[in-house]
Amino acid sequence: MKRITKKESLDARQFADKLINGLRDALKDRYIFDVRLVGSAKWNTILKEEGRLWDVDYQILLSNNSKIYKDNQFSKPTKIKEAFFNYFNNYFNGRNGFRVENSTTAITVINKNSGYSFDFVIIKDKSQIIRRNNNDDSGRNIYTWNKLKKYNEAYDKFNNLSPSAKTDLIENHVLPRKIKEKNKRDNDSTKKSSCELFIEEVNNYVSRR
Repeated sequence: MKRITKKESLDARQFADKLINGLRDALKDRYIFDVRLVGSAKWNTILKEEGRLWDVDYQILLSNNSKIYKDNQFSKPTKIKEAFFNYFNNYFNGRNGFRVENSTTAITVINKNSGYSFDFVIIKDKSQIIRRNNNDDSGRNIYTWNKLKKYNEAYDKFNNLSPSAKTDLIENHVLPRKIKEKNKRDNDSTKKSSCELFIEEVNNYVSRR
């Protein structure tokens, strides 16, 4: 297992900033949002497993100032997910070495040439995340809003940990769980986003201390 330093991840984060700026400009007539860097990239604890991509996780936090919110209060999560996915998919269409995947929760942008990927999850009210929830055999992906339990409390708990405890939590609990989740098939109903498993692992870690 190799640690990816903050300097090594700088190019990836700068590239993500460029993507996010383009995304924000393209969707501004419908969506206003903030984007937050989360997980191991935020805390400079990215680990790369041999032969695997390392990843950077972002949350897209939808604002109630969005036109779509004023029209339907984000009541159509499938259309929301499709709008964001279509932007990334069109942006990278035909670009060698890139692939965009629309998974259970995240939109994943894979950069094979550089050996990393981005995961973008979509959140509203800081407490609900879009997740695929197919209930039939139509072949069409259906997405719903799913509540993130104890969302704010988990981040408060994490921020109150000592630096060494934060590192222990990320390296020895969150990252191994992320690797396990990534090995699951996209249609596995138990597959969770990095955001969800981070919350679970923080709550479990604090409760054991």
